[in-house]
Amino acid sequence: MGFHINMNGSNPATLDKCTFVRGAAFGGTSTSDLVSLPEYFNEVQSRDDFKSLLTSLNGYFCIICKRGSALFAAVDRARSIPLFYGYAGDEFYISDDANWVRERVGSLERSELAKYEFCMTGYVTGSDTLCPDVKQLRAGELLVVELCGKALRFDIERYYDLVSTEAHYPSDAEELSEAFDQVLVRCFERLVTLANGRTIAIPLSGGWDSRLIALMLTRLGYGNVVAFTYGRPGNLESEISKRVANTLGIEWHFVPYSNELWKQWFWTDERSSYYSLAHNLVSLPHIQDWPAVWELKKKELIPADCVFVPGHTGDFLAGTTGIPKSFLEPYRIPSTRVVEEIYDGHYCLRRCDGERLYIKEAMKQRISAQLGSSGDLCADDAIRLYKRWVWQERQAKFIVNSVRVYDFWGHDWWIPLGDLEMREFWMRVPIELRFDKRLYIAYIKQLSTQIVGAGNADFRRTERDTVFNYVKEAAKRTPLRSLIVNVGRKLKRETQYENNSLATYGVMSKETFLKYYDMEFGGINAYLAAHAIGLVDLS
Repeated sequence: MGFHINMNGSNPATLDKCTFVRGAAFGGTSTSDLVSLPEYFNEVQSRDDFKSLLTSLNGYFCIICKRGSALFAAVDRARSIPLFYGYAGDEFYISDDANWVRERVGSLERSELAKYEFCMTGYVTGSDTLCPDVKQLRAGELLVVELCGKALRFDIERYYDLVSTEAHYPSDAEELSEAFDQVLVRCFERLVTLANGRTIAIPLSGGWDSRLIALMLTRLGYGNVVAFTYGRPGNLESEISKRVANTLGIEWHFVPYSNELWKQWFWTDERSSYYSLAHNLVSLPHIQDWPAVWELKKKELIPADCVFVPGHTGDFLAGTTGIPKSFLEPYRIPSTRVVEEIYDGHYCLRRCDGERLYIKEAMKQRISAQLGSSGDLCADDAIRLYKRWVWQERQAKFIVNSVRVYDFWGHDWWIPLGDLEMREFWMRVPIELRFDKRLYIAYIKQLSTQIVGAGNADFRRTERDTVFNYVKEAAKRTPLRSLIVNVGRKLKRETQYENNSLATYGVMSKETFLKYYDMEFGGINAYLAAHAIGLVDLS
């Protein structure tokens, strides 16, 4: 009878076999107080102690404390390093490795509903995994387990919620931009402290988030920076990435992708090992930059101790992706409408129709139970519930889980745009300034001008991409939209295998691609999700 703890992931630390941690964190808003996590949690004796210490931390970590007949465990506010648990009789098992727990509890069963959800989203929602007897902690949650005689008593508590209950800031864009600037400086000073002179590697895309990282490191004078991007030679994202890096004077590398290279990379022991680390019965392993890091390492273009800094969560916190503008209208919004918006926006790798409509209803019930609200909602509550679900599910289990790439290749990482101060700032910005990332993009444009001058700050996409986006938006408004969609789908079907900008369809033959394309597979992740749990054969 007792607790069984296992830490398999990168750089675990233990103290007296009673405190187990991974990750790094600062004390609150400090920019220099990088705490020793084992020592920080060493004095924990009660739930109140544990919760108090958690709420004072700002970083990316998981923690397990064993104290006599009690065990305390938690993940950070992003669930960046997940924890899984289960029990068999009076034996309790907890680990950062879901398969370790699954083996110990002796369960090979998989949930049919969870399998469908995984294929539709790329992750399993709530506290569930693909295995009903293995559970997970969600972002911002702590777990307390007590041995009471021969029984185990569990209690899960949320110590952090994404949505602030404080009043919004005034809707003054200029004042908010200045406040955001101060928050950003502190967030990046923490990154500089963590890196401590080591090379910082930026996966630099054509988007706003990674560009902001490059701009801020240039602004703070951190010179040991390298940027990289990848894909088919000449792809639009890489063109913008190179332009940004060259303008800022940052060393830049491009890793070419092709169908042939993907076939080589994907069917290797390295990829299988990576899947074992990153899947964890919950998440579709992120493969987008997995071979890029591998190639950079093989060519010795990055040092062994470099720190990877992706732009995750910036656009999520600063924007309102997926939330319809009609949520701002002054009438009550049925909670069922929020459920519909989440389902339509996030359960789209594969659609359910015909004889599988019962699955659609089961998924909506699942979403509704996680939202925990019914009846009509005011606009603020509808938006809050939507954002909270996306933070808890897609952001934590699909987006942020991509840092397993860096874990696998043996590198540290940090997510400055998901810093606690960033979260608290954006949750108080009025929603009208977050629609279309209005304040965020305006700030980045202004910062670009300040750093490189007005003549060099325009990193817009190429003219061909601007024309494409114009046509795409116009097509959405035409009465012939359905006809255009069908024609577009046919053209995409005929060209996607050869022309996809990341060439990831090369993991399979064209015959396999076409076979499943006609079975409602919506993009490469639909193929990879079904393959990851053994439902389709891509070999």
